[in-house]
Amino acid sequence: MTTTLLLCETCGTDAAAPSAVRKGELFAAEVEGLLQEQLATGAPPLSIKRTRCLMACQRHCTALLQAPGKIAYVLGDFQPEREAAEALLDYSRKYQQSDSGQVPFRTWPAGIKGKFIARIPPLE
Repeated sequence: MTTTLLLCETCGTDAAAPSAVRKGELFAAEVEGLLQEQLATGAPPLSIKRTRCLMACQRHCTALLQAPGKIAYVLGDFQPEREAAEALLDYSRKYQQSDSGQVPFRTWPAGIKGKFIARIPPLE
């Protein structure tokens, strides 16, 4: 069963510099780079895709974590830095190992707490 992490690359516009690289794009690059490092050390595959908008603009650097038959989650308020990418990928691995998509709170990485925007029931 494939777990997919969709990353918004268009969120986090800087009004003072509208042509600057957006925070969402920086965060996506950080997550993708870290995943490549993990894959090189034998970590299980995880599908990462970029999307143009998850409509969570007030909580930029957003992601949608989903897998067939599992609860899906929209997460946001990340900073485009390595620590946030590590927390998201750590949680994604735990999600990947879960049968239902639910991850016990006690195992959540600290950097994921408070980042949840929506929980979406599995589509049957």
